[in-house]
Amino acid sequence: MLAFGQPSNQVASSRRLLVVFDGGDAPGYSSVAVALTEMGVRRDYEVWAASEGFRSLTRDATSEPTFERLILNRKERYSLLSQGIPARSMGRRVLDAGSDFRSERYLGFLDADRRREAAATIAAQGFTHFICVGGNGTFEGQKALLDEMNPRLPCGFINVSIDDDLGGDRAIGFLTGVEAGATVVRGLIEDAYTHKRVYLVETMGNRSGRHALHCAVAARAHLVVLPFFRFTEEVLREIAAKLAQVDYAVVVVAEGYESERRRLEPGLSASALLLRQLAEVGLKDEPRRRVIAEPFSRYLRGVRPAFLEVSAAYLKASLLFDAFDAGRTEIMPFVLGAHDVGVLPFATIARDDRVEVTFLPLLERLGLPKFQALVRERFASGGA
Repeated sequence: MLAFGQPSNQVASSRRLLVVFDGGDAPGYSSVAVALTEMGVRRDYEVWAASEGFRSLTRDATSEPTFERLILNRKERYSLLSQGIPARSMGRRVLDAGSDFRSERYLGFLDADRRREAAATIAAQGFTHFICVGGNGTFEGQKALLDEMNPRLPCGFINVSIDDDLGGDRAIGFLTGVEAGATVVRGLIEDAYTHKRVYLVETMGNRSGRHALHCAVAARAHLVVLPFFRFTEEVLREIAAKLAQVDYAVVVVAEGYESERRRLEPGLSASALLLRQLAEVGLKDEPRRRVIAEPFSRYLRGVRPAFLEVSAAYLKASLLFDAFDAGRTEIMPFVLGAHDVGVLPFATIARDDRVEVTFLPLLERLGLPKFQALVRERFASGGA
């Protein structure tokens, strides 16, 4: 695992921080990288990033160098490069849309042997702290990695996800994703009104569906179908009948809808499946009024983060380093509002995939009592 210019070749710092980015990209990954670099350097940490997320910690690493030192200005970068130390200047990159340091859901980390390799790599490289950045999958990977460490290093997690699927925090990237996604949905509503069409538009949301939910509510879509919804034929008939009666409509379908079923038909999208289900119970695509399944697009991942997300990145970084200074570990900073911030222990953090009861009246605008009853009974949370 060792290569020229990696941190093990340098004089050890008393505070050497490794940052690991993993999972699907979201607006704000770079903002978090900049915030952690600035806050870390200010507190005398030597900040490093794994080039390919969890993959960089194992024999599956494909990128050289495996680690890069994160600093704030080009002058320092040139000085480090002249010493053979790979370095990246982060000072002006706070609004970058993508992420330089990540892998997408490195499945090799499901293997305990790879996690043990990763733990050994972190120890061999002399890191004293590590922070993971990503969504729920990255969080679960970090917890599994901790179980292979002896001793366990001080660590933290920063929640960055378009899906916003961890309870107790608003993920960085979520607000930007909703703004961009709702803009698309609203545009299709205007097109549907003008041309008298029914659009089934697929949006991001593999398991949680919070992105799809808030895009639909904000854009005033007529119906939102979340990843964990499973419709009875009775409910499908109700939806099809209502869509057949209206002049136009837009249905937002999360990408994870009926994912298990669609594995049997590779290439079948969530929106195309829903279109087929509705056609089977009577909804017709006709020249006078088209019913169209709009495919899913990943372009939201490349949207620049809103400044409010950048603010949250800095606040979360500050909260996390404060917690380290106080001797705390295995914590996630949360930011829900100006007066609702803090840190949560890993043990209290859970995935949150269900619909709050308060959102039930906003899931549809067609008048679907059977749909409402099914969702309330099977998929809602937060009381009756």
